[in-house]
Amino acid sequence: MRPNDFVEQLRMSTAEFRPPVQSPMDTDFYKFTMGQLIHKHFPDMEVTFRIIIRDKDIPVWSVIDEEELHNSLDFAQGLRFQKTDLYYLRGIDLYDKYMFGENYLGFLKSFQLPSYQLNKTEGGFSIDFTGPWANASVWETIGLAIVSELYYRALMRKIPKHELEIVYARAMSRIYTKLETLRSRGRIRFTDFGQRRRHSFLWQEWVLGLCKEMMGEQFTGTSNTWMAFHHNLDAIGTNAHEIPMVLTAMANSEDEMRNAQYRVLELWQEMYGRGLRIFLPDTYGSAQFFENAPKWLLDWRGQRQDSGDPIVEGCRYQNWLRKNHTDPGKRVTIFSDGLDVGSMIRIDSFFGDDHPHPFGWGTLLMNDFTNCHTDNVNFRPFSMACKVISANGRPCVKLSNNIKKATGPKEEIERYTRIFGNEERVSTDVMV
Repeated sequence: MRPNDFVEQLRMSTAEFRPPVQSPMDTDFYKFTMGQLIHKHFPDMEVTFRIIIRDKDIPVWSVIDEEELHNSLDFAQGLRFQKTDLYYLRGIDLYDKYMFGENYLGFLKSFQLPSYQLNKTEGGFSIDFTGPWANASVWETIGLAIVSELYYRALMRKIPKHELEIVYARAMSRIYTKLETLRSRGRIRFTDFGQRRRHSFLWQEWVLGLCKEMMGEQFTGTSNTWMAFHHNLDAIGTNAHEIPMVLTAMANSEDEMRNAQYRVLELWQEMYGRGLRIFLPDTYGSAQFFENAPKWLLDWRGQRQDSGDPIVEGCRYQNWLRKNHTDPGKRVTIFSDGLDVGSMIRIDSFFGDDHPHPFGWGTLLMNDFTNCHTDNVNFRPFSMACKVISANGRPCVKLSNNIKKATGPKEEIERYTRIFGNEERVSTDVMV
């Protein structure tokens, strides 16, 4: 696709309504792996998710058109899975075992996203998604992708056509250069994790095609289920923070709260084989997680690092493995926190061949338009998230290794910090 093709698509989205998300498959694959566990064990749990704009310098809500936002969310709520979608999910056997059972596939057959609440606030808007957990959870990456694309559409509609072509030419050149740099580092393997904060659906599709063409075995797949299905890529994803957040919120004692993060993993390994056994230790801080981690986690395939210094957190896992007489060379750390070419090279140079370290490359793969239009400082990627904020009326909290990534009511964050401790948590600006 050429720069003027993207410009023409943008002009068409102005002339007629073009929803940013047009299939419930256009979401992260871990929504399905988690969804099956949630549907089985917590069918009656009601939760609320909320979109959180972390970057206070980005005028998201003053830029996006309210009617277009309503229409896009309404359209998403009306989406249904097609027969071919369910055939695809039924046949996924990425780790030599079919992942999804007929009970869950039957649930998806009649699946519908629950209602949303779009309210005006002093800062612009708030968007909440409330409903049964297995349904509301799917709003997470769909809602973020809608907000992200509508924001960039609104900015670009004010840019003249010839300037827009230059914007896309610069962005194309940038991603070419990034991939060429990584191609010279053959040990680096990466998966696309960029669906939730992408520039647009069409841009993600184009970048994936380029990765597939240029990178060979270094490019290992995508978290976007629709893209994996339609472009013959592996669908990659395991689990996220929401499950321990909900189970901890529902605990009735401090001991139950501390144990909930491990109870999640017990349920996970009952459902999935070793290929999907990747744990996420940082929901309430990785230091306390490893200090109390059960020994059966030594047999898991590895961890995903999503906050804190990646070198420190990778070494923390290695040290825990060595302390328990397990070879770090036979386990993996999937790095996924705000990555770009420079950080991936730094991590790869440090761990070398001693510890496998694939990457989940997200926002700066699928949305690096910084300075591509020099007259608008807001034309850049920004940090936002969609987090579960309550479960059956109880507030949900994430602490993270990075204090600035914590979510939840202030008094609850303070309570959770007293219970889980504050050991080795850091305070670092969240860029993307």
